[in-house]
Amino acid sequence: MSGMTLSMAWVRSVGRSKELVMATDSRLRFGCAWDCCPKLMMMPRSDVAVAFSGRTESAYPLILQLAGAIEHYSRSKSRAMDLYDLKGYAIKMFNHLRDLITDLPKGQKYADPPETQFILGGYSWRKKRFVIWLIHFDAFNRKFTFRPCHSWPGSKGQKFLCMTGDHLDAAKSLIVDKLKKKGKLPHGGFDMEPFEALRDMIRSGKYPEIGGSPQVLKVQEHMNCTPYSVYWPNRQSNTISLLGRPLFDYELSEAMILDPDSLEIFGRDSSAVKMVRQP
Repeated sequence: MSGMTLSMAWVRSVGRSKELVMATDSRLRFGCAWDCCPKLMMMPRSDVAVAFSGRTESAYPLILQLAGAIEHYSRSKSRAMDLYDLKGYAIKMFNHLRDLITDLPKGQKYADPPETQFILGGYSWRKKRFVIWLIHFDAFNRKFTFRPCHSWPGSKGQKFLCMTGDHLDAAKSLIVDKLKKKGKLPHGGFDMEPFEALRDMIRSGKYPEIGGSPQVLKVQEHMNCTPYSVYWPNRQSNTISLLGRPLFDYELSEAMILDPDSLEIFGRDSSAVKMVRQP
């Protein structure tokens, strides 16, 4: 199945503190569209998450094996292994797993390049900052490698954004427009402008590779990863989706709920939905 998509991670400025936000759509295509598919995944340690774009036959096995390795290695699961070391370990594992592909077509020496990329993001206790990497396949060396996320030119080190998937130019253009309207293009950091661009692209229906409800999570400086539900397609629908899946009416998820339009955050309990102050 094709998971071409729009996945993103950025550092959001919240008063004097910062947080890492990751978001993606929920669509997979295989001759049709399936709009409830996980593309943003928390790992068994609480300071990191992974998003992907591309084909699922490569993405899902690699992400699941990484999650299993973290789960069964205490230094990694406890976060004693810093995120920089985890990134190196993930790339080493991905390449090792690729080497185990066998039974290739007659005359083919190497497996086809995987049509997938990953965003690995979280908080490094060693560096005392948020870090985002794009893990991609180098066709020349036939290996996975990485690129760190750098600040936007002219942002004076305040805007950090990594994106992978389809229609990246359109997404960047939308983000720039939103920053201009807020007077934040040359100065300041991101708030939720990348999410707003993703939301608008999904709703427009112009991009067949991008669809379904947005998937959102945050990593805070206290090294905890928090998934958010989303009212989708809007709050008036009273339909809540969590990491791509519309919840049943009787499901009482503990995840906070994001209004995709007002960007307010709501809490949910067994009796009512109530507004709370956005962190």
